[in-house]
Amino acid sequence: DSVEGPVYNGLGLGLGLGLGSSTASRSHNSRATSATATTASPRIASHIQYPSRSVSSSHCPAAPAESFYRTVTESQGGDMNAGSIAETLRRFYSDEVSEETRNSVIYYFEYFYAICPIFHPALFVRRIVDGEVDQILIDSMRASAARIINRNTGSNIDLDRLIEETDTKLLSYLAKPSVDYVRAVVIMASLNGGECRFVMYNALTCLAASLVNRLGWHMIDMLPTSPDITWREWISIEIKRRTFYVVFQIDAYLSVVSDRSMTVTTERSIVLVPGSGVWWDNLTDPEITDKLPVRCNNDISNEEIIKKGSLVHTFVDMCSLNVIISRINNMLWDFKLGLPTYPHGEDFRPNIKFFKGYVPDTYNVVLPIRSLFDIDEFRSSNEALKEWRRNLVRASDMKDIGNANRTFETFGNHAHRIHQMRIRYFCLYTYSVPIMHCLHFSNRPSYFATQSAKKVFVDTPDVASLILTDAPENKAIYEILSNVFTERLNRGLLAYDIINDSWRECVQVVYDLVQHLDLNRDIPLERYDQVMPFCLLTSMTVLIRNARIIKHKVETGEVSAEDVHDDLDQSTMALRRLWTLLGDLNHVWRVEGVEYLMRIMQVEEMVNATDLLSGLSL
Repeated sequence: DSVEGPVYNGLGLGLGLGLGSSTASRSHNSRATSATATTASPRIASHIQYPSRSVSSSHCPAAPAESFYRTVTESQGGDMNAGSIAETLRRFYSDEVSEETRNSVIYYFEYFYAICPIFHPALFVRRIVDGEVDQILIDSMRASAARIINRNTGSNIDLDRLIEETDTKLLSYLAKPSVDYVRAVVIMASLNGGECRFVMYNALTCLAASLVNRLGWHMIDMLPTSPDITWREWISIEIKRRTFYVVFQIDAYLSVVSDRSMTVTTERSIVLVPGSGVWWDNLTDPEITDKLPVRCNNDISNEEIIKKGSLVHTFVDMCSLNVIISRINNMLWDFKLGLPTYPHGEDFRPNIKFFKGYVPDTYNVVLPIRSLFDIDEFRSSNEALKEWRRNLVRASDMKDIGNANRTFETFGNHAHRIHQMRIRYFCLYTYSVPIMHCLHFSNRPSYFATQSAKKVFVDTPDVASLILTDAPENKAIYEILSNVFTERLNRGLLAYDIINDSWRECVQVVYDLVQHLDLNRDIPLERYDQVMPFCLLTSMTVLIRNARIIKHKVETGEVSAEDVHDDLDQSTMALRRLWTLLGDLNHVWRVEGVEYLMRIMQVEEMVNATDLLSGLSL
């Protein structure tokens, strides 16, 4: 992967919507062939739809250990390294590798590799059998897959204890961090978030971000790669790139729920977008000595992506979403800080008196405004997110391809990659839902309540909005949420003064989500990843508020019951669908806290009411 003089922009992604292209390629039969490079950036795909799920667990691979062994013995005939791969797998299933380690690798790769593809499968298994992998990384993989391992092998792993022990060990490795150690931190940060351990989620995410900066991985492509780089050297660099981008992902999501700036900044990072072809994911592929992988092609169609079955495309689409998340977070804070509307007086600006040189981005806005849609950057961010959703590969398009959604024989062959790709695109779509909500939850007068010297919005919250927001159950909910999220997000989850244009977007996003779920009911719940509970939380609060707003309008005579019947019916049906799904997810993830919050918000009364307009209290 030799890159001569690439044009870089921030992360190598470009920070505008047209996130550029990544065509720097290295496909050389001759070691001396040089690569050309253009601006490296993720692909913003070309159309989208909405996937869903199924509760069945029958799609779990039967006897995964045997499947894994069959996989690697079916290596490509005639290759010089075929024998060594078969020998590696023989040793993997021998007494040289403990059953505990073997199960950790098998089930982590099967269920979590596509989410966090920071391993080269074939090389990693070799390192396992040679005893080269740090135990802390194996422990983190075992913790992530513990529930799956217990369910499929009859083991009795104490997940809480394992998480606490692994978290504690991680804090003692800070002096000399290795690549294995950084990957363990990344895996445990994601796991702690999914297990609602938000203190450690925050701490480990910040640690991971600090480590990639400390080790210089955020500038890994500052200099061109040597044209004589070996395959293993290229793998080492690519693993660091991929790890950097997973850190960027969890840092971006944490910035949203924690209402803070990102630790990994796009402006000071130069990292090419993840690359490689299908052979990266295929466990049976031997070490390639005559060519190095090609960079991810920005211009490839969705049909070609499905045909190739390379998981790198799902990873690149995740990276492009994270750039948009970073952009949205920065935009909201810069706009709020840049407004001349603070109660301290006209000359007051935060950060400037003591922190010379920092001035928030300013927007050419004449206050008061009707809506944040009056601001170009808000409209642009909204369109970027919607375009990303439209262009995403549709998971439902892969439903009937070969053995894509059935028990598969090999790890990394085409049928398996399609299976993993479909699950990944299904989950990726749900990632965008809470982000879209968080963006539009900010489009309300109460978001700028502390900036009272001048009005930001033309209209202040009406009396009805204040009554609904101050309902007794909302105060109890806010107290609970304050232990999880921060002020901005908590208020947004409970606000009733969101501007109509944004509120319509919030509701439509939920309806689209339900369609997405229904199109893919066959995907087992255990394939849903940790973001789904957050997605359901923001979506159900929207539906509950929508039902209350409709009821209030009917009671005050603003609309007739006949006029809103269809809207109310659709909200109720969607709420019932998501409430049922949340209950089912309790068998996979810890979502008791979300269930409790929804009950306080009267979700059961809503989904069970025969006449919602007469039965729903305010």
